[in-house]
Amino acid sequence: MERTTFSLLFYIRRTKLNKAGEAPIFMRITVNGQRADASVKRFVAPRLWNTAKGKAVENGRGCRELNLYLDAVSANVLRARRNLELECAEISAHTVLNRYLGKDRPVRHTLVEVFVEHNEKLKKLAGIDVALATAVRYETCRKLIGQFLRQTYRRDDIYLDELSRQFVEDYEFFLKTERRCSHNTAIQYLKNLKKIIRIAMMKGWLLTDPFAEIRFHKEPVERDFLEKAELKKLLDKPIDIPRLAQVRDIFGFCCLTGLAFSDVKQFGRNILQ
Repeated sequence: MERTTFSLLFYIRRTKLNKAGEAPIFMRITVNGQRADASVKRFVAPRLWNTAKGKAVENGRGCRELNLYLDAVSANVLRARRNLELECAEISAHTVLNRYLGKDRPVRHTLVEVFVEHNEKLKKLAGIDVALATAVRYETCRKLIGQFLRQTYRRDDIYLDELSRQFVEDYEFFLKTERRCSHNTAIQYLKNLKKIIRIAMMKGWLLTDPFAEIRFHKEPVERDFLEKAELKKLLDKPIDIPRLAQVRDIFGFCCLTGLAFSDVKQFGRNILQ
């Protein structure tokens, strides 16, 4: 294994004094002869800087606090280097500096962010590739997630890397208790959420699936059917409210033709009148 040389020193730039006559303090990370410099966001009077030791003089005003700060910076840089070694990542002056500055950390995306992006696309595709009802359902799911986060976690959003199986179980509990959803309705909302999670994983924004090993099972539902006499009684009943009469007529039309309401909804206005 190739030996890596590492050094860290602090120095000041005497040619860039501020209005108070103080010089900015910089640090220099050197790995195998390669350098990377960065400001530590502190200033010091040049006469109070000990170049040989790379720190402020011990008896100067405010120097003790400054040296403690530099010690903390040094410890954090060494920790950054150690973490890179544990990750078996490349060790260079720039990778150590970027890890210390936090520039190598991936951007954290949120659950609501993915929901909004997905739902905006659905709205534009409604009536083209997807049914309008599908777009409405996912928007309802997004609103429920917002209510759940505010009530359960006291927040408006959550980072994707914070999601866990416990989050999924808490959401199911919220749907069944606070929203009074039936088991099958709650399962449908969970499936909608799972699709959003899959999108996030496909984008590389989420590495661990909170739905792993979770299986959905809907309960069988016994649907009641109208008897012929019951349907005739409904169709013959006088209804004075035009809106309700139209709803009754459309329902009867669906029963007699076998068409789904979603199909009848596509008919023109003149056909339904």
